[in-house]
Amino acid sequence: MTYLDGLRDAASIDAIKTDLLRTAYENEGSFLHRLDPRVLLLWYFVFLFVPWLFYDTGVLLGLLAFVSILAVLSRVSLFLVGLMAFSVGSTLASYAVVTAVTGDPVAAVRALIPFTLKLTIISVSSLAVFSSMGPKTLAHGLRSLGIPRQFTFLITYGYRMLPVLFEEYHDLVNSYRLRSAPPDSPGWLRWRHYAYLLKLSMRAFYPMIFNVAKRSRVTVEAMEARGFSHSLHDEASKELQLADLRIRPLDVVFFGGSVTVVVGLALVL
Repeated sequence: MTYLDGLRDAASIDAIKTDLLRTAYENEGSFLHRLDPRVLLLWYFVFLFVPWLFYDTGVLLGLLAFVSILAVLSRVSLFLVGLMAFSVGSTLASYAVVTAVTGDPVAAVRALIPFTLKLTIISVSSLAVFSSMGPKTLAHGLRSLGIPRQFTFLITYGYRMLPVLFEEYHDLVNSYRLRSAPPDSPGWLRWRHYAYLLKLSMRAFYPMIFNVAKRSRVTVEAMEARGFSHSLHDEASKELQLADLRIRPLDVVFFGGSVTVVVGLALVL
């Protein structure tokens, strides 16, 4: 097996699907999974604003290192990390190319680095937090903060539908591949082969959306038959759902330690 064959196997649909599903659902072995979802959400909201309080590159790099460690402990999907790194790098490169014609590209990229670091810190924080909370944990955390149950149910239902959508989309693509002839020659750098796969992917997208609409209607009817609307305003049902939430010493230490890290970086750097 050549290096390119191994790279294609790592970037196959099955590998990406498995990696994304592992990230979407609870990583039981991760550090952040052991924390209370309310503390995690509060920490996330704080770190949405903390990077915008600093302009020093050293402080921002320290914050990026801190959230990157949390992302590693959360076992974030390598596919998502690579996609984010490619997005950041391509953005800086595009600004450098544009400013090369109109001005000094080095100065332009240097001016954009703090802004890019702030967005990267927020993105890595999002990956670390939401890859550690499964649909049930996330819904309970939002519900305890006063979010209506209709919204939390949409999140839970969307997460539960992910494996079904992946499997259905994969089956549709395979069915189209069985009923259509591939190109006679792959072409230079296999561009005909990739164009053929892109065409099949686009053709399989529309039947999947139609099936999702039908499945959603059946789900709504089933939930209404079980009294879902009646339980929305039932306090006993809410207390039963949120009975397992507890703020423990580990949650307080984590939040306090994060604040200490931010203050320490601001004072030292």
